[in-house]
Order: sequence, then structure tokens, then C-alpha cells
Amino acid sequence: MKSTLKISALAAAVLLTVGSTANAVVTNFSTDVAASIDKGLVWQDANGAYTGSAGDASGLSLLALLEKRQGADPNALSQGYAAASVADKARMDSAVAFILASHVPAGFYAYRDGADMMALSVYLLTGGPNPGVPAAINTIFDRTILNQGGHGYWCYTDGSCLDSSTTQLVVAGLASVRSVYSSVAHADAARLAQLNTAATAAKNAYVANGLAGEVCSAGGILTATERGHGYNVGSCNSPQQTASGTWIQLVGGSTLNDPSIQGYLEWQRNRYRYTSTGPSDSDGWPSYWYYLWSSSKAYSFIEDSGATPIPPTNLTPAKIGILPPGDAPAFAAREVHLDCAAIPRVPLFGAGAAGYYCDPAEPKRVYFDYAYTILTHQVASGQYIDFGGTSRWNDYSAQAYALLVLQRSVGGGCIDSDGDGVCDSVDNCPAKPNPDQKDTDGDGVGDVCDNCPTVPNRDQKDSNGNGVGDACEATCDVDNDGDVDQLDLSLISRNRGKPVPSIYDTNKSGKIDPADVKFCVPLCTRPNCATSLTAP
Repeated sequence: MKSTLKISALAAAVLLTVGSTANAVVTNFSTDVAASIDKGLVWQDANGAYTGSAGDASGLSLLALLEKRQGADPNALSQGYAAASVADKARMDSAVAFILASHVPAGFYAYRDGADMMALSVYLLTGGPNPGVPAAINTIFDRTILNQGGHGYWCYTDGSCLDSSTTQLVVAGLASVRSVYSSVAHADAARLAQLNTAATAAKNAYVANGLAGEVCSAGGILTATERGHGYNVGSCNSPQQTASGTWIQLVGGSTLNDPSIQGYLEWQRNRYRYTSTGPSDSDGWPSYWYYLWSSSKAYSFIEDSGATPIPPTNLTPAKIGILPPGDAPAFAAREVHLDCAAIPRVPLFGAGAAGYYCDPAEPKRVYFDYAYTILTHQVASGQYIDFGGTSRWNDYSAQAYALLVLQRSVGGGCIDSDGDGVCDSVDNCPAKPNPDQKDTDGDGVGDVCDNCPTVPNRDQKDSNGNGVGDACEATCDVDNDGDVDQLDLSLISRNRGKPVPSIYDTNKSGKIDPADVKFCVPLCTRPNCATSLTAP
């Protein structure tokens, strides 16, 4: 499922958050998730998140408001600025004014500047009108680049330490600014080149410094190929920093099948949890709310890329939360996907017995695990309450992280896996370069990826696996009655020499000829098929 805020690197004025998907699918679960998001945003508003009370977390609070979905459809787009209500626009403008007045002049601070770059970029690209935002983005970006250490990491206020907790927010901000500098309206080739260089350096740091297994806790190395990362280089691996290390590598140019990405995914699969960060968080900083967002963001980036894993062993997010047959959990605390049939409706949203959330549109997956658990932590005020042992930046950041997971947000981040200048989240063929985004049949799949580019087939169904979509596949059963008979042969034969639809052209010659009829004769299931090959 693609992330819901659509930002194209080619757009001059990106207002793509207006509108929603053509085929809306509203479920009991998506309805409760939408209600939870509304409640969570009410808590932010009631607690001054948009007027300065959130302090350094104001950017995260603003981002969560910008990412509010337009309805209960699980594929609904985020509102951004243009599609927001008058009241929400006023809140956004207030938060932006605070950031520009208080944060921009304050000097570099990794947590604050990373969050602000995300929020200001999304605000700008979705129609936010504050004229000071472009210059503010430039100011924050310039000092961010200046403060990167030669090792590829950022520290809190400079580049002096090899710290992942600070680097992850910085790179999240840079990924969002990439959408700005690669847009037509705000193109900046020089800064974009600096950004890409910095992102590559960060990626290389996580590739070089990933550590195998559980370097600080019982159990030792689980496999020789898994890799994780801690809060600092060389410290114990943690779920949140391994997750952020995954998408930081993607921002820097890595792809799904790169060995380091696979190693980081393997570490996460072997310790998959959603009810807590678990005992594998051996470095002593169980940042649960950030862990949920960081890992869900990594998985969304991969899904948006359209990348196909190299069989048979390479991992995808779809393989997380599933134990292979006969495989005991790698650690006793490892969890598997929730079963909708075994869990009731979250009481905050009404009565509903086990199975209330079961729906074909809500399959077992990471998002369902995360979102359901988040809903169980929400109270009547709208706040998502911590449980014992959880550390956090502050109440505002924890609230924003929970909301961003529910919204399937990637913080406006742009990853361009195929290098064609279009962000994966909106690229109609993210695995193959197609800067023109040509889509002849208008089915949302670019021609260079479409297995039937002249007939709409968004599902790309290819029953026989020959690379030609069923919608374009030549067939001898032209009357579609379930078998091949004399009528089918006659229908094909009477169109000899004509450039008729491709379903008649079994030999792909571009026209109908006797060979097309002869191809179908052996498939006829009724008597005397081969005795009459001329058109009536």
C-alpha cells in the first residue's frame, strides 16, 4: 500500500493531495483508524501543539496535521494544505509562523531541524502560502549540510559524534527536501547535488557499520547475514535504529536487493514486535513510538519502490510477521501477525466482538498489527498513552509518531529508485525509468511496466505467466463461453486480413490469417472442429 501523501518530483505546484482514489474501500477498521486520527489531532490542538507548546517537536506536530487523511478510505490521500479545512489551515499557518520565528534563527539542532524540514517541505509542496518558507528551508538545509561529519553521521548540534538517533531525523528531513529541490517550482540543482552527496555518505556509514546479530544480549549471532544498528556506532543493536538505518540506506540510493538492506530486514524479521520494542532492544532506550514509525516508514518506502525480491530467499516487508513452517521464533519475544478473528473492536470506538475487523481489505500485515495496537493505547482525550519502560522525546513527539503510523506517512520523503526524477510514491513505474510517465490506457501503470499497455488492467493479471496480461492475451475462446468450438474458429476466420483486436491474433502477426485458426484447432473440444476452416 503506497504512502498516502503524494509528492511528485516533477510537479511545479504540487496539489495532488486534493481528491481521493476512484475505488474507495471503507472497512470497520479503517473507519476506526480515521476516528482515532481525528481524536489524536484534537489532543494536539487542545495542548497547544500548533502555537508553540510542542517546542522542538512542533515540526512533527505540524506534519501529523498535514498528513491527516481525507476520509476513512484506507487509500485516501492526505489533506496537505490545499485540501485542509479553514480551521486546519489556520493551525498549519500558526505552526509555520512559530517555526520560522523560533526555530530558523536558533542554529542547527538535529532533532528539531530534521522534523522542521519534513513539515515545511510538505506544507510548501501542498500549497502552503507563507512566503518565508522557501528561504527557511534553504537556511535549515545549508546548516544541516555544513554540520555533517566526515563519517556520514550527524551529532546533536554538529558532526562530532557517530550518532544514529540524530542522523535518522536529519535524513528524514533531507528526503523531504529532495521533493522540493527536484520540483519545477523550487528547483535547485546545486543544493540537490549536495543533498544527494550527503545522503550517499550517510548510506555508506550504515552499510559499513551494521553489526551482526545480538551483539550485546544472549543468543549471539542468529545468522551470518543479518545486520543491525544501535544509537551509536558500535553500540548494541536496537529495533528503532536498525529500522531507520534501513530507510536511510534507501534515501542514499540502496535498493531492496542490496545485501545490506536484506541484512537489516532480516534483523527486523527475526525480532518482529508491535506490542513493545521487546528485550532485543538491548541498548536501553526503548523508544516505542519512534520505532513504530521508523519501521513502518522503511516498509512503506520499499513497497512504494515496486522492487521485486530476488528469489527464493530475499526478504520483503510481506515476509515480516510470518514464521516459516516449522521455524520457532528466533527469540521468545518475537511476534506474528494479529489474527482479526481473535481480537475484538477497540472499546474506545464502540462495541464489537472478535472478528469485527475481519475484511478481505484488511489482511494480516504489519500495518494492521501496528495500527490496532496504537488504537488500544488511545484514551478518551485522544492521547496515545505510554506503557511502562517506554522512553520518548516528549509527549508531542510520541503523539505525532503514533499519528504518522496510522496515516502511513513517510514524511514527504522522496526516494527515486529508478532515477527518472519521479518519487517512488507517485511513480507509475517505480522500478523502470520513465520520466514521461506515459500511461496509454490510463490504468495507473506506466507503459514501460504495463503487461497490457493498450487495455486498462491495473491488476496486471497474467494467469499463464508469459509476460502478457490477461486483458491482452490472445485466446481461442473468443466468445468467452468457457471452451473452444466451431463458433470460435468461425469468428476468427471471418476476420482474416483485418487488424482486429489482439485476442484474435494468436500468432502476433498484426493481422488475422489462417495460422490463427490452425493454432486453435487442436484446442477445440467438440467434434468436427478441423473439418470446416473457411468462414461461413
